[in-house]
Amino acid sequence: MLDIQPSTIIFTIINLLVLYFFFRKFLFGRVNAVLEEREQLIHKEISEAEANNAKAQELQKEYEAKLAGAREEAAQLVAGAKARADQAYAARMAEAEADAKQAAAEAETRLAAERSEMLRSARAEVAKLAVLAATEVAGKRLDTDSDRALAEEFLEKVGEAK
Repeated sequence: MLDIQPSTIIFTIINLLVLYFFFRKFLFGRVNAVLEEREQLIHKEISEAEANNAKAQELQKEYEAKLAGAREEAAQLVAGAKARADQAYAARMAEAEADAKQAAAEAETRLAAERSEMLRSARAEVAKLAVLAATEVAGKRLDTDSDRALAEEFLEKVGEAK
């Protein structure tokens, strides 16, 4: 059986108290100091992390603002380029239309000149034929210059009557 003696209990309590004071004097102070230092370090790191997080959010907002500005600028550049392209297209179309009108006018002028030349040529030919026919009918030779002038005058009168 276990023998409990009061001297052993008292000696054990004294040993525990001495051990407690010894640990308190040499160990608990240092452990508490290390724990407090560690706690301060943790608080410092947390505050730094919060500051870094706030700074990162601020940088993200700046980045998003710059990105939005860049997108807007790109849209403006595209719109400007499109406007310039439309203006260039309109100018080219106007130039082509003007060239086409000029070419049509030149062709019309050439056609009118050719037509009048053909009419003059035809009138001259008809006048020759009329003089030849009149010569054959009259049986004599007529003065060709005066007769041609007379025939051309007659053809002009007939042409005006139409």
